[in-house]
Amino acid sequence: MANEITDALLVANGGRVASVLSGLVLEQLYDATDLRSIMQFIPFDQVGSDTLDVTLDAKPGAFAQRTSETVGGFANSAYTTSKVSLTPTRYGRQYQVTDLVGVTGGPIDLDRIVQKLIDGVALTMTDLCCAEFPSFTDQVGTTTVDLDVDVIFDAQFALALNLAGSENLNMVLHPQQHNDFVQSLRGETGAMQYTAATAEQLAMKGPGYQGLWNGINVWTSDSVTTVNGGADYAGSLMASDAICFTMGDVRRLQGYIPQQNILVDAGALICELSRDADNGMSTVIANMYPAVAIREDARGIEIVSDA
Repeated sequence: MANEITDALLVANGGRVASVLSGLVLEQLYDATDLRSIMQFIPFDQVGSDTLDVTLDAKPGAFAQRTSETVGGFANSAYTTSKVSLTPTRYGRQYQVTDLVGVTGGPIDLDRIVQKLIDGVALTMTDLCCAEFPSFTDQVGTTTVDLDVDVIFDAQFALALNLAGSENLNMVLHPQQHNDFVQSLRGETGAMQYTAATAEQLAMKGPGYQGLWNGINVWTSDSVTTVNGGADYAGSLMASDAICFTMGDVRRLQGYIPQQNILVDAGALICELSRDADNGMSTVIANMYPAVAIREDARGIEIVSDA
């Protein structure tokens, strides 16, 4: 036989393309955990400084008994306050696209690129939150030892000793820590049960929320950092508002940036277009100005376990 029409021959001679790009775009796996909901938001006041100091009020004290009904007064008591400082700094990300990408078309376009930048805000805030965990003074767990239920109890007991209470507790663990915790739970008996997140809870709390155990909201995030030379992960158990954050309002930059260059102006994030006409390229630049800090050290416990 001769002169067969084959797929390979058509591909080689331009009668057929080797592959076709589908219009369907499939998302790759990534950790979309957003921990802003478990941090206290403090509005940033534009008053001519890049640092926002927030007062931590003095603790109340019990009254003293008078030594005599008619003689002698009281000594002045110290009214001791402290503060937490938040200093917004610039965080950004950019992508550059050639004009040929737009001319030839395809599923990856400018709108999709901008959406990726918007999605990056939550990832940035989660990174900044998890970076604070190793700074908590109180620590539970043992280096190079897997996390177990006893360590979580130790963290709860430490918060109780700090008078942090037992309500609205949030625990953030690396997925490996969470796996070890669940493995330990399999050997436990008794009434305390791990209640997995429902669809309604996931819709309300967002990605990363795993469920409720012993009154603790359990979250996982791959943003949890390593400590001890990479041997361990440093998760945390936190009482309400242990960590706070602020965000510089980028809407105030409208007078600094030509209006036609602004693609997204969302308060926390501003995306602008920078044009290089000479080389036929467009750069999408996203900026945000966050600050994250420990609000009160006694409200958080670092959880160390084997990585």
